[in-house]
Amino acid sequence: MIRFFFGLALVWGTATLPVYANVEEPSLVVLTTRPVDKAEWLIRQPDSAFTIQLLTVSSRGQLKEFLADEPALPLDRLATFRYQSGDDLLYVLTLGRFDSVEAAYRVRDSLALSSLVASDTWVRPLTDVKRSIRTTLQD
Repeated sequence: MIRFFFGLALVWGTATLPVYANVEEPSLVVLTTRPVDKAEWLIRQPDSAFTIQLLTVSSRGQLKEFLADEPALPLDRLATFRYQSGDDLLYVLTLGRFDSVEAAYRVRDSLALSSLVASDTWVRPLTDVKRSIRTTLQD
Protein backbone atom coordinates (compact mmCIF):
# COMPACT_ATOMS: atom_id res chain seq x y z
CA MET A 1 0.00 0.00 0.00
CA ILE A 2 1.38 3.42 -0.93
CA ARG A 3 0.91 6.29 1.49
CA PHE A 4 1.46 9.93 0.58
CA PHE A 5 2.51 12.25 3.36
CA PHE A 6 2.65 15.50 1.31
CA GLY A 7 6.09 16.44 2.59
CA LEU A 8 5.22 15.70 6.23
CA ALA A 9 7.95 13.92 8.15
CA LEU A 10 6.85 12.04 11.22
CA VAL A 11 9.23 11.17 14.04
CA TRP A 12 8.22 8.14 16.07
CA GLY A 13 10.99 8.05 18.66
CA THR A 14 12.51 4.72 19.51
CA ALA A 15 9.21 2.84 19.69
CA THR A 16 7.78 1.52 16.45
CA LEU A 17 4.66 -0.40 15.72
CA PRO A 18 5.24 -3.99 14.70
CA VAL A 19 4.86 -5.04 11.08
CA TYR A 20 2.92 -8.23 10.51
CA ALA A 21 3.58 -10.42 7.53
CA ASN A 22 0.80 -12.44 5.95
CA VAL A 23 -1.94 -10.07 7.10
CA GLU A 24 -4.23 -9.40 4.19
CA GLU A 25 -4.82 -5.78 3.26
CA PRO A 26 -7.94 -4.47 4.98
CA SER A 27 -10.79 -2.56 3.53
CA LEU A 28 -10.45 1.02 4.63
CA VAL A 29 -12.91 3.64 5.74
CA VAL A 30 -12.07 7.06 4.32
CA LEU A 31 -12.14 9.55 7.19
CA THR A 32 -9.30 11.75 5.98
CA THR A 33 -6.27 11.25 3.79
CA ARG A 34 -5.02 8.85 6.46
CA PRO A 35 -5.73 5.13 6.07
CA VAL A 36 -8.06 3.90 8.81
CA ASP A 37 -9.04 0.24 8.99
CA LYS A 38 -12.59 -0.85 9.67
CA ALA A 39 -13.76 -3.13 12.48
CA GLU A 40 -13.25 -6.27 10.40
CA TRP A 41 -9.47 -5.75 10.57
CA LEU A 42 -9.66 -5.78 14.37
CA ILE A 43 -11.87 -8.90 14.30
CA ARG A 44 -9.24 -10.75 12.21
CA GLN A 45 -6.48 -10.13 14.77
CA PRO A 46 -5.52 -12.82 17.32
CA ASP A 47 -7.51 -12.90 20.55
CA SER A 48 -4.25 -12.86 22.49
CA ALA A 49 -3.20 -9.46 21.07
CA PHE A 50 -3.74 -5.93 22.42
CA THR A 51 -4.53 -2.52 20.94
CA ILE A 52 -4.50 1.06 22.19
CA GLN A 53 -7.89 2.72 22.33
CA LEU A 54 -7.14 6.36 21.61
CA LEU A 55 -10.59 7.88 21.97
CA THR A 56 -14.33 7.35 21.97
CA VAL A 57 -16.54 10.02 20.43
CA SER A 58 -20.18 10.43 19.49
CA SER A 59 -19.78 11.12 15.76
CA ARG A 60 -17.66 10.19 12.77
CA GLY A 61 -17.08 13.94 12.29
CA GLN A 62 -15.31 14.10 15.64
CA LEU A 63 -13.02 11.28 14.48
CA LYS A 64 -12.19 13.26 11.34
CA GLU A 65 -11.40 16.34 13.41
CA PHE A 66 -9.17 14.40 15.77
CA LEU A 67 -7.23 12.83 12.89
CA ALA A 68 -6.84 16.19 11.17
CA ASP A 69 -5.67 17.88 14.38
CA GLU A 70 -3.06 15.23 15.27
CA PRO A 71 -0.32 15.29 12.62
CA ALA A 72 2.05 13.41 14.98
CA LEU A 73 -0.34 10.44 15.20
CA PRO A 74 1.39 7.30 13.90
CA LEU A 75 -0.19 6.17 10.65
CA ASP A 76 0.39 2.46 11.13
CA ARG A 77 -2.80 0.51 11.71
CA LEU A 78 -5.33 3.01 12.90
CA ALA A 79 -8.72 1.32 13.10
CA THR A 80 -12.23 2.40 13.97
CA PHE A 81 -15.40 0.67 15.06
CA ARG A 82 -18.69 1.74 16.52
CA TYR A 83 -20.81 0.39 19.32
CA GLN A 84 -24.12 1.08 20.97
CA SER A 85 -24.11 2.32 24.57
CA GLY A 86 -27.66 2.82 25.77
CA ASP A 87 -29.27 5.16 23.24
CA ASP A 88 -25.91 6.46 21.97
CA LEU A 89 -23.91 5.24 18.99
CA LEU A 90 -20.22 5.75 19.82
CA TYR A 91 -17.17 5.70 17.55
CA VAL A 92 -13.82 4.34 18.76
CA LEU A 93 -10.36 4.90 17.29
CA THR A 94 -7.63 2.35 18.02
CA LEU A 95 -3.92 2.23 17.27
CA GLY A 96 -1.97 -0.88 16.36
CA ARG A 97 -1.92 -4.52 17.24
CA PHE A 98 0.57 -5.69 19.82
CA ASP A 99 1.53 -9.21 20.87
CA SER A 100 2.04 -8.23 24.50
CA VAL A 101 0.55 -5.75 26.92
CA GLU A 102 4.06 -4.48 27.65
CA ALA A 103 4.65 -3.62 23.98
CA ALA A 104 1.34 -1.78 23.84
CA TYR A 105 2.19 0.24 26.95
CA ARG A 106 5.64 1.13 25.57
CA VAL A 107 4.06 2.62 22.45
CA ARG A 108 1.24 4.24 24.41
CA ASP A 109 3.70 5.91 26.78
CA SER A 110 5.74 7.24 23.85
CA LEU A 111 2.81 8.96 22.13
CA ALA A 112 3.22 12.71 21.83
CA LEU A 113 -0.22 13.98 20.87
CA SER A 114 -1.49 17.50 21.34
CA SER A 115 -5.02 16.65 22.48
CA LEU A 116 -4.36 13.43 24.43
CA VAL A 117 -1.99 12.37 27.14
CA ALA A 118 -1.00 8.75 27.49
CA SER A 119 -3.15 8.30 30.59
CA ASP A 120 -6.23 9.32 28.51
CA THR A 121 -5.74 6.28 26.29
CA TRP A 122 -6.53 2.67 27.09
CA VAL A 123 -4.56 -0.51 26.36
CA ARG A 124 -7.23 -3.12 25.68
CA PRO A 125 -7.16 -6.85 25.00
CA LEU A 126 -8.53 -7.53 21.54
CA THR A 127 -10.99 -10.01 23.05
CA ASP A 128 -12.71 -7.04 24.78
CA VAL A 129 -12.63 -4.95 21.61
CA LYS A 130 -14.12 -7.80 19.57
CA ARG A 131 -16.90 -8.22 22.13
CA SER A 132 -17.78 -4.52 21.74
CA ILE A 133 -17.67 -4.74 17.95
CA ARG A 134 -19.98 -7.75 17.84
CA THR A 135 -22.70 -5.97 19.83
CA THR A 136 -23.33 -3.37 17.11
CA LEU A 137 -23.90 -3.48 13.35
CA GLN A 138 -20.82 -2.03 11.67
CA ASP A 139 -20.88 0.00 8.48
